[in-house]
Amino acid sequence: MPLLYAIGDIHGRRDLLEPLLAAIREDAARRKRKPRLVFLGDVIDRGPDSRGTMDLVIAALGEFRGSRLILGNHEEMLLRFVDDDTDRARTRRLWLNNGGMETLVSYGFRAHQSMDEIARCFEEDFAGHLAALRAAAWMLKTDLYCFVHGGIDPSLPLAAQDPETTRWIRGEFLNFKDPLPRTVVHGHTPTISSGPEIHVNRIAVDTGAFHSGHLTCAVLEDDAAPVFLSTSDHGDHVTVSKVEALDCR
Repeated sequence: MPLLYAIGDIHGRRDLLEPLLAAIREDAARRKRKPRLVFLGDVIDRGPDSRGTMDLVIAALGEFRGSRLILGNHEEMLLRFVDDDTDRARTRRLWLNNGGMETLVSYGFRAHQSMDEIARCFEEDFAGHLAALRAAAWMLKTDLYCFVHGGIDPSLPLAAQDPETTRWIRGEFLNFKDPLPRTVVHGHTPTISSGPEIHVNRIAVDTGAFHSGHLTCAVLEDDAAPVFLSTSDHGDHVTVSKVEALDCR
C-alpha cells in the first residue's frame, strides 16, 4: 500500500492546511517514501478562506502524484448551486445556511449580486476550481481501507453504495458496531473530542477544524497501526504534532 495521508474536513481553514502540508512533507521525507494524499472532502464553507484553501488543495494534488480529492457534501451543494438553475433557490438556502456565505465572500462576491450572476461568474472566473470538484472521487479503496466523505450504508456491499449517501449519511453508519468489509476512513461528522477516533470498523478524522483549530490527517502505511498528525491553533501561530487517537473499540 502506498504511504497515505487522509486529511479531514478543512472548511476554509487555509491557515491550518498550509502547516499541515509542510508537516506531511517532512514526515514523508523522514520515512523515505513518496506520499499520496486523500482529501476527505468539505474543503470549503464556514471558514474564512475557501478560495485559498481550494488553491492549496489543487496545488497539492499536482505536487503529490496519485493524490485524490473526495467530494464532500459541502462541495456537492456548491456544484448543485452552479449547475442546476432549475433548483437554485432551494440549493441557495441550504448552502448559505451551512457556511456558503463565507465561501462566496472569499471568492469576492457581494450580497447585491443575483444568484444567477454568481453562478455564471463561478463558471467563468473559477473554472479550475469547479473542474477539480467535478473530477473528485466519491470513494477510494485499498486492500485495508475504504475512503469516503461521510460513511457508507452498512446494509449494502461496497459495490452497491450510492455516492450521495456516502456524502451525507450519519446515524446508520456511525451507530453500526459490527465489522465492515474494509475499515472506513471518513470525515463529515466532527468528533466529540476534537481529536481522531478509532472505532471497530472506522477511523474518524473530522476534528472540527473550523471551530477547534485541529485539522487532522491519518498516516496509513502498509500494515502498521495508523498514526495521526494534527494542527493546534494558538491564535498568533499554528503548530503541528503527532496526536493519539481516542480508541473507541
